[in-house]
Amino acid sequence: MSGFASRWSRIGLAAAALLVVLGGIAAGAAIASGGGVLSVGAAPKRASSDPPRCGGGTPKVTVTGRGSVAITPNLLTVSVDVHTTGTDANAALAENNTVTAAVLHVLSTGGVAHRDVQTTGLSIQPNYAHTEQTVSGYGVDDTVVAKIKKLSAAGTLIDAAVAAGGNATRINSLSFSPTHPLRAQARARDEAVHQAVAHAKAMAAAAGQQLGGICSIHDTTGTSPTAPVNYAFGTAAPGARTSVPVEAGSQTVRARVTIVFALG
Repeated sequence: MSGFASRWSRIGLAAAALLVVLGGIAAGAAIASGGGVLSVGAAPKRASSDPPRCGGGTPKVTVTGRGSVAITPNLLTVSVDVHTTGTDANAALAENNTVTAAVLHVLSTGGVAHRDVQTTGLSIQPNYAHTEQTVSGYGVDDTVVAKIKKLSAAGTLIDAAVAAGGNATRINSLSFSPTHPLRAQARARDEAVHQAVAHAKAMAAAAGQQLGGICSIHDTTGTSPTAPVNYAFGTAAPGARTSVPVEAGSQTVRARVTIVFALG
């Protein structure tokens, strides 16, 4: 009997311990917080880092950084216009088609890829006599823009295109640019940001303040106007031609970044 009683005693102690555990869980489930009951197993919320204090009453410092990168452009964009006239619209358009096709053929055989040639304008307009009431004929303009990536051959190619188009050909504009402008812009912007941060740290230290987070940042990045391009046709002896002198020069990519920092 003593052994049987001992086993029951141990069972009773275990049951009592189980009740204590269950009671603790139930008590944890009934903890009130501000009138609400927290569920069992709810993970405590972690405090997030405070954002920069950028309110109206917060002291701030505004700085501007500038960066610049000098580059040599390696892409020439040329706009060529073919202008023809005729007694009627069909005749003017037919002649224009012939001349424009000759110009495009020269560009293609000169190494300009098909994807780098684009027709940007086509117009047919009546020409009037001095009274501006009687139509004396029609004029047709076909504008083609070509991107020349091999600058060493640009002058020769322009000269050949004009020769193919004859007196009907006009060069509207020439402009230089880099083939990868974002790379230069990124370098200039990086320089501008570093300069702005350095200025902000120096100003905060001089004022006895601690530099806080960024409240705002504004970026203005661009490329300076292209250098003037001189193009002219040579005056060599008959039978000999000189290519159009084309100089790419250099360009400056500039970045301007304005950053507002909180203080304290």
